[in-house]
Parts: sequence; structure tokens; C-alpha cells
Amino acid sequence: MGDKVMKSMGLLWQTLLSVVKIVCQSRRATRLPSDFGGKDELLILANGPSLQQTVEHSPNFVAGKTLLAVNFCVTSLLFERLRPQLYLIADPLFWIVPEKRQQLFGTLAEKTTWDMYLFVPARALKNKEWKPLLAGNPHIRLCIYNTTPIEGFQGFCNWVFRHGWGVPRPHNVLIPSIAIALRLPFRRIYLAGADHSWLPEIRVTDDNVVLMHQKHFYDQGTSQAATVKQENLHSARLYTILYHMYVAFKSYFVLDAYARSLGKEVINITPGSYIDAFRRMKV
Repeated sequence: MGDKVMKSMGLLWQTLLSVVKIVCQSRRATRLPSDFGGKDELLILANGPSLQQTVEHSPNFVAGKTLLAVNFCVTSLLFERLRPQLYLIADPLFWIVPEKRQQLFGTLAEKTTWDMYLFVPARALKNKEWKPLLAGNPHIRLCIYNTTPIEGFQGFCNWVFRHGWGVPRPHNVLIPSIAIALRLPFRRIYLAGADHSWLPEIRVTDDNVVLMHQKHFYDQGTSQAATVKQENLHSARLYTILYHMYVAFKSYFVLDAYARSLGKEVINITPGSYIDAFRRMKV
């Protein structure tokens, strides 16, 4: 009985904090797109190393879906081949590191020759240096979304997510991608390239430097283990990296419950994925 009371008190506190964060951080989001040619299935193309394999081995499955790409997918050959209708970015380093900003937005402006909705977090509006990079491309339509981290009672979280005032704590780009996808008119959201197999890729050197090999489908064979940069550009300690993983994997269960409350489903088609929240399916 005591544990239940303590859990309820913790959820109540998280809910109250989330309300404060919404008031202080969230802004009115732009209107979401709604016309997807009657398609009711969305495929999120996460950047894990298995994505290339999924695309090559299941072209018919991919071809029948609306596609959502993320972060640095634009630097790959798959971007122009698949021509995703939706694109979402979340990494705060895009607003902090000029080289990353130029590489992402400059390449998007250069390569995008079809109509595409680009989802950008509201916090990006504080930075004025990325918009001019996209100004010359009439095909890219901006959609602003809130990354305010929401926790608390599941019913409260579902209500906030539906209104677009926040998302589960966005420690990676896949979390807001799923949250946004569930607000769009799709009944089934599939996840490809969502390997999340980072645990075996972590090591600590004799100098207590934490290295993690973050592999992507577009840099296999060239990527190397490196420190994980935080927003202050300092290298993250092991406890920080593991805590962020804990929060991320927990957030997927929150999103699964949210999807079910809407009568929708998130399905993980990533072979070998470490995500244990969503139904798995082989394609």
C-alpha cells in the first residue's frame, strides 16, 4: 500500500512539474499536414545500421508507405531515392555547432526537389542562422513542434501529447518522431532502423573517458567510437549516458500506451532492435 501511495505521489509531482513546463516552455505549434493521399500507414526511417538492409530487402513494403526521415538522413543516397514526405530533426547540436547546422540545412536545401514537411523544434526559433539556409527552396514547408518534456499520469500525458504541447522526454529523435506521427492521420506507424543497440558499443578507457560507437546506416565502415557530447559540449559521463538510455526506453512504453488510447499501433520492424515496448514484425 505504501509503495502505491509513493508512486501516486511521484506521478502527481511529475504532472504538476509538467504543467509548469508547458506554461514556461511550450508555444503554439504550427498546423499539422493532413493530406497524405488516403494512406493510413507511416514508416519512420530511423538512422540505425539496419535501415539499409530493410530498404534493400523489402522495397515493396517501403514503397507503399508515407515516409518520415530524421536528422542526418539527408546526407545519404537513400534520401533522394526514397524522397520522404516528412522530415524531423531534434538534435540540439544543430543549433549549437555551426558545422552541423550548415551540413544539415545546406544539404536539405540543395537536395530537396519535391514537396516535404520539415518538423523543427520550437527551441530552434531562438537561433536565426538556419532559416536563411532554407530560404531559397520552395519545396520545404516548416512545421514547428514542442519538445517540452512531459511526465506524470498517463491520461494527463495523453491529453498533452494530443494537443502538441509536449512529448515524452526527447533524449533521441525517434521519441518526438513517434509522438508527432501519432498526431497525424495514420493508423499504423512502423519503425525501421531503430536498432538502439548501443550497450555493447560503450567502453571506458584507462583515463576514464567514456566512448560510444554510434553507428548509422550512412556511415558504416567509417564511424568510430567517440565521446558523447552534451548541450554544453562537455563529454558525458557513463551514468549520464545510461540514464538517458533508461529515460528513452521508458518513453517508448509511454508512447505505446498513448498509441493504444488513440486506437493506433506502433510496430517495430527493425531486426535485432533493443526496443522492447512495441509489437515486433518481420517484413
